[in-house]
Amino acid sequence: MSRNVKRIRKPSEPPIQSAPEQPLTYSPPTTHVSLPSGGAFYPPEHPLHGEDAIEVKHMTTREEEILTSPTLMKTGLVVDRLIESVVVNKRITPESLLLGDKNAILVGLRIDAYGEEYEIEVNCPTCTSTRSPRIDLTTLGTVGEGESTANGTFLVELPRTGAKVELRPLTGKDEKELAKTAKKHQKYGLADRHLTLQYQLMIVSVNGDSNPLAITSFVENLPAFDSRELRKAYKKINPDVDMRFNFQCDICSHEQVMEVPITANFFWSD
Repeated sequence: MSRNVKRIRKPSEPPIQSAPEQPLTYSPPTTHVSLPSGGAFYPPEHPLHGEDAIEVKHMTTREEEILTSPTLMKTGLVVDRLIESVVVNKRITPESLLLGDKNAILVGLRIDAYGEEYEIEVNCPTCTSTRSPRIDLTTLGTVGEGESTANGTFLVELPRTGAKVELRPLTGKDEKELAKTAKKHQKYGLADRHLTLQYQLMIVSVNGDSNPLAITSFVENLPAFDSRELRKAYKKINPDVDMRFNFQCDICSHEQVMEVPITANFFWSD
C-alpha cells in the first residue's frame, strides 16, 4: 500500500520564485523659471533661443552637498556646479547663460528649496544700526529696457564722444574670464583692469567697427563721463532680476532703495 502511494504521487514542483522587488526610485519635481532675457539674446543654435523660461529640478541633498563643498567654494565653482546639476536640458551650460538668467535661476531655486522669505542683515546708512528686514523673493521683478538689434545687441550713443557703441549682455563665460583675470592681476601685483576688460567683453563694435584693436583703443581712451554713461546704459538695458527693495530703518526712520545681497546663507533656511 505504501509502495503504491509512492508510485502514483506526483513529483513535487519547485516553489514559485517571486520576482525580485525593484528598488524605489525618486525623481525631484521640476519647475520653469522665467528668464529676464526672454530668450532674445541667445544665438539661434542655443537651446534657449526664443524661450522665455528654463526647466530646472528642485534642489535635493545632492545640491546641498555642492553648496557646502570646500573644494568648490575655494575654486569659486559652487554656482556653476549648482546650476549644472539642476538644469534639465544638459545642452545648456552655465557658461552659455546670460548673467541675468543665471540670477533668475538662483532666485527660483532658493524659493523652491526654502521658501520665498529671505532675511538679510543691513546696516542703516544713517544710524549704522544693524537691521534684519525680510524680503519676499516672489515680489522681485526684472529689469532691461530698449529694443535689441537682429543680432541680440543694443546700440548706445554716448554724449561726449558721440560714439555709437554696440553692446551685448555678458554671459557666464565672460564672468569666469573676468574672475580669472582679476585673480591673475592680484597674484602678480598688477593694476586692476576689471573695468577695461568688462568693456572689451561687452562692446561688439564702435561706430560699426568691430576690430578688437579698435575697441581696445576706444576703451582705453574713453572719457570718464562717457564711461559712466556707458555703465548706466548697460545696467538699464541688460536683462536681469531687479534685486532692489525699499529699506526703512525702524530706529531712525531713514528710507533708501537698496539691493538684496546674495550672501553665503542665501541657500540656507533658519
